[in-house]
Amino acid sequence: MRIGALAEAAGTTPRTVRHYHRLGLLDEPRRLSNGYREYTIDDVVRLMRVRWLADCGMPLGEIAAALGESPAGETDVIADLRALLVGTELEQSALARKHTRLSALLNDAIEHRQLTALPRELADALSASIDASAETDREALIRERDLLEVMAISGTVPASFFSTVTATLNDHGLHQKYLGLLRRFAALEGRDPVEAESDIDSLAAELASMLDLDSLASTPPDTAVNTSEISSLSIDDILPDPAQRTVIVRATARLQTSVQPPSGDTR
Repeated sequence: MRIGALAEAAGTTPRTVRHYHRLGLLDEPRRLSNGYREYTIDDVVRLMRVRWLADCGMPLGEIAAALGESPAGETDVIADLRALLVGTELEQSALARKHTRLSALLNDAIEHRQLTALPRELADALSASIDASAETDREALIRERDLLEVMAISGTVPASFFSTVTATLNDHGLHQKYLGLLRRFAALEGRDPVEAESDIDSLAAELASMLDLDSLASTPPDTAVNTSEISSLSIDDILPDPAQRTVIVRATARLQTSVQPPSGDTR
């Protein structure tokens, strides 16, 4: 058979067949007196095996070893296959996360809700708070929502953090305290961090305490937001104001201190 028929039988193209010839994955067939290559059923079988392994995700450079024709050996083939399997499992996990996100976005679109990376309960609580707030608080709440969404997208905090914020917004007393903290946080903008030291320190302490950081510290890693998609944004990008940035840095430092085990704890 000619190269076109061979390629068609294996579900590929003559160009791919020629590429396999160059790589040594497929032997050059004998040529007829007219100069045309003449392929046999053995070539079809060989080509289909190569295509099958390639479709499984095996790099072309490793196929010769997988077919037992390379000095790489069985151990290397097993290692390669295990690595491919791990990669496939990671892809499946990523696809599962994407499916979950897309399903949630579809539901939001059907219900004419704003598309957001925030958990639905938190997005609803923030929207309700913004709608019910005084004009003086609305801008601060909108900025807070934007900051929380950046955190959700970047995967820099555990999922329980958003549950804590949601519970805070849904509790009338804590909600009012939260608004008070946001007002004080907004008032720091433009101030010299040195001159505002006392306000910065007290605000960081109250913020950490109100959001129940001890509870967040006990969150198992497997319940955290996916960290395989970490944003390249730094804290300087998210919070350009030095005084406000210091508040967040200090509140975060309190969280990091709380997750460290006591002296002598080897867990």
